[in-house]
Amino acid sequence: MIKNLASSTAKWRTAQLVALSLCFFLFASCGVGHRIEKAAYRYRVYSSVHNEANFVKTTATSPCKGLIFVNYHYDNLFESPQEITILEVDPKRFRFNALDHNSFRKTSEAALEAGATAAINGTFYNMKEGGSECYLQIDGVVSDTTKGDDMKLRANGAVVIRSGNISVEHWNRQKEKLFLSSADKKVSVIATMPLLIYDGFAVELLEYKGFSDRRHPRSVIFEKNGKICLMVIDGRHKGNAAGMTLDEVQRYLLSIDGGKGCITAVNLDGGGSSTLWLNPATNGTAYLSYTGVLNHPSDNEKFDRQGERHVDNSIIVLRK
Repeated sequence: MIKNLASSTAKWRTAQLVALSLCFFLFASCGVGHRIEKAAYRYRVYSSVHNEANFVKTTATSPCKGLIFVNYHYDNLFESPQEITILEVDPKRFRFNALDHNSFRKTSEAALEAGATAAINGTFYNMKEGGSECYLQIDGVVSDTTKGDDMKLRANGAVVIRSGNISVEHWNRQKEKLFLSSADKKVSVIATMPLLIYDGFAVELLEYKGFSDRRHPRSVIFEKNGKICLMVIDGRHKGNAAGMTLDEVQRYLLSIDGGKGCITAVNLDGGGSSTLWLNPATNGTAYLSYTGVLNHPSDNEKFDRQGERHVDNSIIVLRK
């Protein structure tokens, strides 16, 4: 009886080990399969963008440790001229926060007054009355909530900043209610739209005619290889910078670094609001205009760095 019981126990343990091994194999295979699928997908996108792009000029500058900004000019990308500026930030040396301008102010002016090293314009706002159209929370204090249909049209992504560390996340009504009910003083949130890339794949775009399918200047924040990148795509400058549709923005993001770069990305307010700024006092930026603006804002309809729009909020970069 004891011998039979021991034999049965041994067989049961063997069966368990086989089952566990099978589960582990299937889990590992799924993970490998997912990585292979992702790599193949991103390479296809990279190849399609790379093959049609007529690359002309790249300039890269490291103004100080932990910051690199790169300007790309294409004579013909997506059958149009494109001007793209990316500021790469090392989160080990810099922290982030949201900034409520409390009135219509230029991103460069508000960020300089806040003592920031760099900044990009934030989320959508009411251009007549002021105030964000999407959820805005700074250091636990809620300034604005998402208005009406904007939850469906605009707010399916968010930039969430916890103790200075930034991440791009999904956003919805339930998540907004959760943040409203438990505002943490160490947390800032800027809800926005649309979420562009998540876990390395393009996110299905919301249908927003005229906004999604037409070329405009775009502002984007994305994560790449442990770095946080602020990007502005210039537009509305005939012959110099056409701007992009959201589908084109997705494709471009997935083509970065040979298709191995951008992992997660979200679109911010764009159009005339699109502004990427670096403090002129930062080493290595003396050749920039006195404003420190890195891109070509379109509000003055000139291809220069003086056409900033007065906006409601921004995302700022601060030294740790």
